[in-house]
Amino acid sequence: MKYLNYLLAMLLITHSDVFATEISASKFEVDPKEVKHLALNYPTQAVEYYKKNSAKLLQLNSAEALSIYSSLLAAASKVQDIELIEELAQHLSDERLVPYSQPYTFTVVNVIGVAYRLIGQLDDAIKTYKCALKHSQNNVEKMTAKVNLAIAYRMDNQPAISFQILQSVDEAILNGRRKAGLLVVKGNTAIVLGDSKSAVEYFIAARQYYLMDNHHRNATRVTVNLLGAALIERKVALYENYREKLRATSDTYLPESDKHYLKWLDLMSQSVKSNVISEQVANYTNRHVDLLLKGGYENPVRMILKSLNAEFLIPQEPTKRPLNKKLRANLAKRWCQDL
Repeated sequence: MKYLNYLLAMLLITHSDVFATEISASKFEVDPKEVKHLALNYPTQAVEYYKKNSAKLLQLNSAEALSIYSSLLAAASKVQDIELIEELAQHLSDERLVPYSQPYTFTVVNVIGVAYRLIGQLDDAIKTYKCALKHSQNNVEKMTAKVNLAIAYRMDNQPAISFQILQSVDEAILNGRRKAGLLVVKGNTAIVLGDSKSAVEYFIAARQYYLMDNHHRNATRVTVNLLGAALIERKVALYENYREKLRATSDTYLPESDKHYLKWLDLMSQSVKSNVISEQVANYTNRHVDLLLKGGYENPVRMILKSLNAEFLIPQEPTKRPLNKKLRANLAKRWCQDL
């Protein structure tokens, strides 16, 4: 789920149809779309390319440099490289790029907000997303800032505020993957609010929009969310139906965290069907509880277990893990004077 949130943050604004996985040194300076594709799909490789080409980027004074640095900042956030995040944020605020920054202000501030959220500094993320909202220049940017704000509030255990923000988004302006992204966030928020029935509907609709737009990777990932919601609702037939649809693509498209969760769901589906927690499920849950929670699935895991009176298998308090190292506050200060 965390990875899907990362994809949503990266995909809501723009999408590149570039499929190359390597960037030659000669093209690095002139093709920000390839950098964006690399950052979205292969963040570790994007970080390596930055380290190899950082000196060349310092010689680039253009709007393309802002775009490239923004994409690389998103990649650094995904791999949680604190020092690199701060370095790239500093480059984005360099005086040499000020003449080109105005059209990119929203993108830059939004990506800094994503960095804070992925690191777990939710207060800083919320403040930065609010600033991004002020800098939004069109309906899509406004929607993006609102969705990111909603995600941050939900992760900060404030789902009611998250829901209110999502209700203010005008769905009529959206289609395809953008509408799918909004529906995914609505589904995740509905689960936290205890409305798994609506969550099922949101996830099914999101999956359909992704498939219509040929985004099979995202369709696969949201299907995992749907399976969890189906078990909360105790709809085993629905679970089995969509689980079968997932078999052909799960190995290709799912990150390891989702695969662990999916294996747990498969075990749990039998317990939901029999209405009894099996010893196998209890043992698997005890052994892998940290992986399940770190993957961002605490709420559905807790609710599925609660439906079988087995919530004792996981910690009773929401997990807020201490941060080993924090990002500096106010990385977006240049654009957000009230931070």
